[in-house]
Amino acid sequence: MDVLIHPTTHPAADTLVRSLTSLLAPHYLPQLISPAHLASPAYPWHSSCALLVLLGPPADHTAVRKYVEIGGRVLALGAGTRQSYGIFGIHDSLHAFAGGGALGLASDTSILRLTEGLTSYYIDFPTQTPSPATVDIDAAQIQVSRIPSANIDVDSTNVKVLARFINDNAPAGVSSQGGRIAVWSCAPSLHEKLIHATFVALGLRLDAPSDEGATVEDPQIFPQLLLAHPRNWKARDTVLQSLFPQQALHSAALGFQHDDGDAPRQLNELSSDIRFSDATDSFHFHPVSELPLIEGSRHPILQLLPQSETSSRKDVRDVILPMQPLTLEQEQLYVPLFSPSIFFSALDEFRAPDHGARRDVPSWRMGDVLMYGEVVTSTQSMLDKNPRFLRALTPPVLSFASKQTTGRGRGANTWVSPEGCILMSLLIRVPLKSTAQHPSPVHSIRASNLIFTQYLLAIAVAEACHVLDPTGRWADKVKLKWPNDIYGEFPAQKGSGNTSELKKVGGILVNLHFEGGMVDIIIGCGLNVLNRPPVASLQQLVEAFGGDGHTSTDLRVERVAAAILASFERIWESFLDEEERGFEPFLDRYTSKWVHSNQIVTLTTTTPHMMVRIESITTDYGLLRTVPLSGASGSSQYIDLQPDGNSFDMMKGLIKMKRP
Repeated sequence: MDVLIHPTTHPAADTLVRSLTSLLAPHYLPQLISPAHLASPAYPWHSSCALLVLLGPPADHTAVRKYVEIGGRVLALGAGTRQSYGIFGIHDSLHAFAGGGALGLASDTSILRLTEGLTSYYIDFPTQTPSPATVDIDAAQIQVSRIPSANIDVDSTNVKVLARFINDNAPAGVSSQGGRIAVWSCAPSLHEKLIHATFVALGLRLDAPSDEGATVEDPQIFPQLLLAHPRNWKARDTVLQSLFPQQALHSAALGFQHDDGDAPRQLNELSSDIRFSDATDSFHFHPVSELPLIEGSRHPILQLLPQSETSSRKDVRDVILPMQPLTLEQEQLYVPLFSPSIFFSALDEFRAPDHGARRDVPSWRMGDVLMYGEVVTSTQSMLDKNPRFLRALTPPVLSFASKQTTGRGRGANTWVSPEGCILMSLLIRVPLKSTAQHPSPVHSIRASNLIFTQYLLAIAVAEACHVLDPTGRWADKVKLKWPNDIYGEFPAQKGSGNTSELKKVGGILVNLHFEGGMVDIIIGCGLNVLNRPPVASLQQLVEAFGGDGHTSTDLRVERVAAAILASFERIWESFLDEEERGFEPFLDRYTSKWVHSNQIVTLTTTTPHMMVRIESITTDYGLLRTVPLSGASGSSQYIDLQPDGNSFDMMKGLIKMKRP
């Protein structure tokens, strides 16, 4: 969900976005919203907005009032407010505030009227230089910048007072009884403790503020575990050998023996040598002979790092190498948010029977080799931004995390990564079809067909949901949005006038690296599985549509991820088997789940803008095929759009140039 900040022209707008991003991640994504978008009926921003932050009077009061009426929340910063009561929202005490006229009839459009029940709040935004002040909140004194004439004149018994100024005991911030409106007479940005109190009052989720409050430290990055399917544990050693071909790192080298009760000598010798430094990150591998079931003051997995290897370098990525698969007790202690044993068991359950290893693929399958970290920077970036490390790995390799600190989306987008998501990136490698006379490998791919990778994984996500829900009660509500988004069709909010509304639950990101006639494909997938509102998730679809007697015990992150990988593996192999046909065998499977059939949209990449109808996807180059509405009936004129050059803003009904 978004926290939208308006207007974009306010001098503190950009700074507020940056400060809120550090405070609100991973629950909300702060973004600016322009006056034009706020007022445009074609831009229903309220559908994905958890909070509208106003730094000045909005260009369109009606849009903001409607947003509050349907349950939206508004936070006004650097503002003053007064109350009135009754069905007309007019009170004699407000006469002077309105400049001599009855409020609601005044011509001063700088005053915003918002209503909650029978109480109206009249909010103004004085343009004055703020002065230093101190507020008291929960016995803590915090420095703020006070707008002198931004007075909060309210009945304190009818609001929640969030903080008061120390010098005159006047309210510095208040929230309405119903938790839809909050006003601070302090200039942005607010202190972390004040933001937290405001979000709690508005019924929004936010992690507790830090003890210091003013400074938000970088989150702790945890070591990853390099694991493999218990029935194919040697695959892990093969991957290690491909990274370090000059060292004997096979299973015997990891069979450490204690000599005098101290740390194994081989571990001490190898831990300083098993390093792989690349353009962005330096991977430090740490073989461990045992994983003791002892809890300490720090996260147990951090205690597996040798003291000599403790580093404050932000580019170091530590990787733990256990001797053998983790026991259930070790999983609960070292990886409490993800169970490798459940994941590998689910892979076996959902996979098609093994038809025998092919000569042109490794002896393990998608998901069998797993790099898991509870908290990482980005599963995608660790592969995509380290090309030497990427090329040295023997695929397929899956990078998986429970949380990300810098999750990536398409283009300049970020991906908010709260706990409960699938956050994974799969590395596969395929030979490119040669244009020369000599034959290409049987399972190779034309460069033009690589565009279909994101579509194929989207199909895999949708079909995996049906594996988990064969009845289709909630799986039928999982939809695909061109070119790379996963949406859920949820019951609409009361008062919206609609029966359902689409909310994003996932996204797909594909990066390619070409070298030596081969292409490395990094397929990233973020999918909300167990998240609670305001983040939309599959679990909420289960709760809304599961039906009587339906249980959600199968809806675990591990099982959903395994179902997706097993589905994609079947789809990918079938795609390579008939690669010369392009996307044709899969077109109906994709469009049967997408939200665009015969959809009318505005194409903003042309001058003038053009209304078009979406028809399909071309099966040769993966372009979005549209037909201009102005064309004659039966016209063969098409406008085909590249997914890498255009962005589909479904909520606005627009196709526009993608941000760089």
